[in-house]
Amino acid sequence: MTIKSFDDLDITDPIMFGLVFSNKHIAKPFIEHLLDIKIDHLETPVPEAVLSYDAEHKGVRYDVFARETNENGEMIRSFDLEMQMVDTKELPQRARYYQSVGDGVALSKGSHYTNLKEQYIIFLCPMDVFGRGFPAYHFENRAKEDTDIILDDRSYKNFYIFKKYDDFKDPVVKAYMKYFATRDADSREAENINNQVSYYKADTLIRNKYMTFEYDLYESKEKGKAEAKREMAAAMLADGEPIEKIVKYSGLSEKEVLELREARPESAAK
Repeated sequence: MTIKSFDDLDITDPIMFGLVFSNKHIAKPFIEHLLDIKIDHLETPVPEAVLSYDAEHKGVRYDVFARETNENGEMIRSFDLEMQMVDTKELPQRARYYQSVGDGVALSKGSHYTNLKEQYIIFLCPMDVFGRGFPAYHFENRAKEDTDIILDDRSYKNFYIFKKYDDFKDPVVKAYMKYFATRDADSREAENINNQVSYYKADTLIRNKYMTFEYDLYESKEKGKAEAKREMAAAMLADGEPIEKIVKYSGLSEKEVLELREARPESAAK
């Protein structure tokens, strides 16, 4: 994973995407145009929102999580927005799990299943992850015997391929997708997003937070590399490989390998 400098961040970087779309005046019209719906009241979207059933289960981190509520503060619909720049070959399964965690968190103990509201998992991708040439893919559960029969479980998983922006019919959606693909702010919608990106880049506090994050991530990666080297050396020691060979392949110094050998349980027992 290559860590960009703060000045090189753009809307396709999850951190910047989360910051920009945590603003209601950006997120609300975007979701409305994308889904062709009208939102009554959108709560302030949460960037990098972490949801989990409990400590025993895998949690999820949404790039942006937003909820539409009514006048009583009750949720009507929820939206997960994901800027996905790499095809990890497990996006359908991830969408499934994101939806399940969202449902699990939304449904409190003792609640009836009819309390589950509309939920949209939205992936924005440059690549066509399904390879069928469509600019967008909208998934909902239907009967195999008759695709006119909809399960109506109120869950939707949508994938938008923004490099195919010319193929979108809605001019506003096309403008959004074009900006994601080219970063050309040649429409009002794109200009609003671009201005927000510029605002955050000029924010000293945001810059300092990102630099701290960048340093912590670098340290984490270096720590992981060092641990991997030690694990390789330990495995080679267990196999009885000569010290010279372990030094060559693990990248550790001879002194480090010898210290690792002395720290092994077999050595301590002798």
